[in-house]
Formats: sequence, structure tokens, C-alpha cells
Amino acid sequence: MADIFALPAIGDAMVEGEIVEWFVAVGDVVDLDQRICAIETDKSVVELTTPYRGTVLSLGGSPGDVLQVGAPLLTVGASGEIAAATPPASSGPAPAETTRTPEPTIASPVLSPVLRKLAQELHVDLSAVAGTGHGGRITRTDVEMAAEPTRETPAPAVVADGPTRAMPKVRKAAREASINLHGRQGSGPDGAITLSDLEPGNVAAGGERRERLSAMRRSIARHLTESAQTIPQFTSTIDVDATALIATRTAIRERLDGPVPIDAVIMALLVPVLRDHPIVNARLDDTTDEVVYFNRFDLGIAVDTPDGLMVPVVTDADRRDVAVTAAEIVRLAAAARGRTIQPHELSGATCTLNNVGAVGIESGTPIVPVGTSTIIAIGASRSSVQLRDGNPVEVPLMTVCATFDHRIIDGGDAGRFLTQLKQHLEVPALGLL
Repeated sequence: MADIFALPAIGDAMVEGEIVEWFVAVGDVVDLDQRICAIETDKSVVELTTPYRGTVLSLGGSPGDVLQVGAPLLTVGASGEIAAATPPASSGPAPAETTRTPEPTIASPVLSPVLRKLAQELHVDLSAVAGTGHGGRITRTDVEMAAEPTRETPAPAVVADGPTRAMPKVRKAAREASINLHGRQGSGPDGAITLSDLEPGNVAAGGERRERLSAMRRSIARHLTESAQTIPQFTSTIDVDATALIATRTAIRERLDGPVPIDAVIMALLVPVLRDHPIVNARLDDTTDEVVYFNRFDLGIAVDTPDGLMVPVVTDADRRDVAVTAAEIVRLAAAARGRTIQPHELSGATCTLNNVGAVGIESGTPIVPVGTSTIIAIGASRSSVQLRDGNPVEVPLMTVCATFDHRIIDGGDAGRFLTQLKQHLEVPALGLL
């Protein structure tokens, strides 16, 4: 009896995943816990291992295919066994038995509900789409290309028969460039398509290029849209004399003889202010009209990565000293940029800190993450001349911007919170109280 390994939920919020690369092929013999593929979720790229041993009978899709959680990913059985066909998702009762004979032809390729919905939105007739995926499976790129029949692409030679030959990295590059590989013959061995075959030819003036959002970018878009549509937000700002803050960071860095992100020092000074203003470390449960006050200080730290903004969480920030917090921020940032961060390290923030000054921004209007009430942005320091005892003095000024959920936080609350935070940043010793 063949075993079907369904795509697991890698994190509570995961609903779908995109196949990035297969490490096994049909006919390979796999053992327990052997890695089988890389899956891109909305947070990271994760390598999955198989819970079964045996011969790979079928793969659930090709690189670039998006599968819903629970969809068949891999079928493993005895050598020579036939993998059962997987029926399309249905709301009706399941059949009593599953036929284990192969289909003679692929007249109606199995599609995930995600692709069926996409085809409906783009008004694409799936019966007229030739699949380029494994076993003739229709991929997202096939549907998108079918919706743009007049879009110009480099004119390749046409293959009369046979599957499209291309390595996973070539297929990924083609997806990113919105190039349909179906019917193409490449310059590689046996007509395989290479990266050089994807180089653009002459593009007509005034043309355009479309690029599908990555799973991570789609997640960012969903979350920010949800925040903007469901949370009435306002932003308040305050200028801070960063002289003492910069000196404190310098002293700590020299003592530790290692990297100390300014975020670590600010986080240590922020925690006692959050204790004094619990509404800032809270959220609104709009299903019960109750304010949920967090009895923990798990602070999100925004990280700029090549793939988009990620927000790892420094857990128990109130129980860490600056040295431990600095090391944790460095570790989380490296893991986020390398896409090796674990899903649980990206959830559960009670408040978020965003150092926009790291990219040269002096101020901004950050968007409140769903599930919290406040996000604080720290701008880059800038020189300013102020009068001190009647004398002009040059000081480094830093703008602190905070966006709040107006359903539970008013302007007075915001003002008192920012005023105290300013005091702690300008006189770090206040954080000892």
C-alpha cells in the first residue's frame, strides 16, 4: 500500500507553499528523514524530509507549483507499485475506495484550488492550456501565460513532442521573468534549456515586463492590506537628542568588543517604558471587544532582506541584558537574510521596533502589524544646532515615529508614551529605575 506524504503546515499561519526544488525523482529509493524537496512558504525556504521509506512513485508537482497545505506532495511505495490518482478537491463525500490503476492519458490534469481560482480570475479555459509541469501538470506560469496570448517573448524553436527539459534553477529564472518554457528547445544537451537561452532579445519600445510575486511578497501584501483595512491608525513623532544614546552604544560595543546594533540598546530602554504604558504592549480582540494585555515582552525587530521585510522576534526581551539581546538580533537578522529563519521565530511579537535609520531614513509612518497595537520607527540621526544656556551647540537629533491602533490608543496615550521614551533615550540611566 503506497503512502502519501501531504504538504504539512510549517507554522500556524501557513496555507500554501511553492515547490522550489526537488532532491528526488520518480523511481528513487528514499529512507526515513531523507530530504526530498525545498518549499518556499510566506516566511522562509524550508527543506522537507520524508516520514516514509520506499520507492518514489509520484511527485505532487514541479518547481514553481503552489500547493495547498494537505495536498499530496510525495507518494512512496514498493518498487513497481502504481501510485493512485489524486482526485481534485471536492466538497462532496469521499469515495469508498481509491482506484490504483494509472490513467492512460492526462486529459484533465489535477489542479490545486489555488490554480483553479487563478484561472477563473484571469478568464482562462483550462481545457485549452498545455501543462509544462511534471506529467503534464498545469502550473501557475501556464495559466498566467494563457491569459496573455499577445505578450511578446523571444521567438524560440518549437519542439514537436516530448517534455520541456530544464534544470530547476532555469525554471525558476523563467518564472521570475514570466517566460513560458512550453514548446521551447534549448541550446543544452538533448535540447535542454539553459540560462543563456532566457536572455532577452530585442524588446519593443514601450513594452512591459511582469514578474509574479514570491510567496513571501504575497504574504507581506496580504498582511499590510489587512492592517490598513482593519486598523484605524495614526502616527506621532518626537525628536530625541541622541548624544547619550550614541555614547552608551559606543561604550557597550568597546566593552563587548563585538557588534552591538543600536536596536539592542533602544530595546533595553524601551521595555521599562512599555511596562509603564501597558496599552502599547497590547492588542484589541475585536471578536469580543476586549483589550488583551500581554504579560510578556516579545519584541519584533524589522529586518531588511533581499526578498522583502521580515520581522523576527526577540522573545523575553525584559529578561535579557544588552549583550544577549545584541547577539540575538545579529543572529536573527542573519537567519532572516539567509532565509534559514524558523517560522516560530517570526511570530508572537507584542510590539515592533523598526530601525529605518539603518537605510538612511529620518522619519516615516510605519504600519501596525496585525495582532499588536504599536510599531516604533527610529530614524537616522542628523546634526542640528540648538541653544544651550544661550550658546549654539551642535547635537545629533533622531526622530522617533510611532504608529498606534486608534481603536484602543488615543493621542494623549501616544504623547505620554513617546515623551517617556524620549526621556529614557536621552538619559539611559532612567532605564535602571
